[in-house]
Amino acid sequence: MIYPSILDRQYEQYLPLVKKVAKQVKETMLNFCDNKGYALTSRIKAIESLAEKIETGRFKKWSELDDLFGCTVIIPNLSQEQEVIEFCQDTFEVTKIVKRGQNKKSPDTFKFDSTRISARLKRVDDTNIDNILSIFNVIFEIQIKSAFEHAWAVSTHDLVYKGSEIDWKKLRLAAQIKATVEQLDTMILAFEQISPAIQESEYPEIKKKRQLAIATQELFQQEKIPEELKPKDMSRFCDNLYGILARAGKEDKVQEVIECITKKINSTPSKQIPRSK
Repeated sequence: MIYPSILDRQYEQYLPLVKKVAKQVKETMLNFCDNKGYALTSRIKAIESLAEKIETGRFKKWSELDDLFGCTVIIPNLSQEQEVIEFCQDTFEVTKIVKRGQNKKSPDTFKFDSTRISARLKRVDDTNIDNILSIFNVIFEIQIKSAFEHAWAVSTHDLVYKGSEIDWKKLRLAAQIKATVEQLDTMILAFEQISPAIQESEYPEIKKKRQLAIATQELFQQEKIPEELKPKDMSRFCDNLYGILARAGKEDKVQEVIECITKKINSTPSKQIPRSK
């Protein structure tokens, strides 16, 4: 791609600042994501991509460029989005937030619509900010995507937008996949409200695991077992307990096993139940 030499000079002059900002922002966001169990991707915009962006005429001056560095926080589902926004507001000097659904959008179209945060590093009181060549004047972008959105983006972007031709069918297919992604995100957010509408099928194994879960929870509610021994994941605990019964050939005698365990616990003094010191 051919681009003006003045753009090349400006980019090379600005790049060291962008790299410093990128390093600081990436370290900050990685620490946050590691603590929360989120994923993070990041990139510094190449000069070719920058030239394409400037050609659109959207930016009147260099200081308006808002994503020379950008990163994406990938969250399990959209219920965690506000938490990321609040962290960014507390950590950086946020200049603009465009939330998903904020831009007007026809109900029958499905396009990129992730939340985008434009921000700067927070300034120190005695920092000279008049000089444009300052890390505190570099605007960067943080996108927030669900795991489904991220999968759609990385799977379809090069297939649709990096080709040598414009293909209606490919664009249509990408939009259809995006519609599915949006539906999946909606269903995850409304999981508790939607699940009762599913017609239940009598599946013996699930019924027995549910019996184990109810009996276990009752023992904790009655304080027969110390609260600190309560499983973090009751579903996994019951899977494991059922697996033990199945290996012992007792999966058809779950109720008898429950009665036996309950009787044993009720007859065991609380002082004899092992506890962490």
